[in-house]
Amino acid sequence: MKYLIASIALLIVGCSNTRSVLKKNTYSNPIEGTWVLKSVLMGDALDMPCGFSIEGKSRDMNLILTSVKEISGEKKKLFGQSTVNDFMGWYTILSFEKKTKTGKIKFEPLVSTKMASENTTLMECENRYLSYLEKMVDFKIEDEKLQLSITLNPLNGNVGKDPFAENYKICFYLIKK
Repeated sequence: MKYLIASIALLIVGCSNTRSVLKKNTYSNPIEGTWVLKSVLMGDALDMPCGFSIEGKSRDMNLILTSVKEISGEKKKLFGQSTVNDFMGWYTILSFEKKTKTGKIKFEPLVSTKMASENTTLMECENRYLSYLEKMVDFKIEDEKLQLSITLNPLNGNVGKDPFAENYKICFYLIKK
């Protein structure tokens, strides 16, 4: 009987210690949620998402950012819909400043379904969106808005269209759904 009581006591102490460790390591994902792409800034041109003006021919481009708890730890998974295909992948929040609500992010290579569209403009736009999404490194949160961006310097060979530009910024502006 003494051993049974001692075993139960050790079990209770062990469980309570595990809970306190889990509480200390709980991480809140500042950008978790469903986001809808509303506009794209490419250099100095602001554009609407692919297919915005083509009624009924496309759907909202969205990005769903989640945190998945696994045995090996918490992983950040993303899903989304582009103009034609669905996609998924993983991402890492490298840093986040609560005061300014800005941070650094890294996207892993994305995988997508392989459906095709007769509308080559939608396909080109989708390919551009997915390739830029993988390259985004900065994020900022304001109210219910998320900005993902990367600044390229054409003089360093990062982009080659305008040799006179100092920086070329690509931004995705998304709103929370």
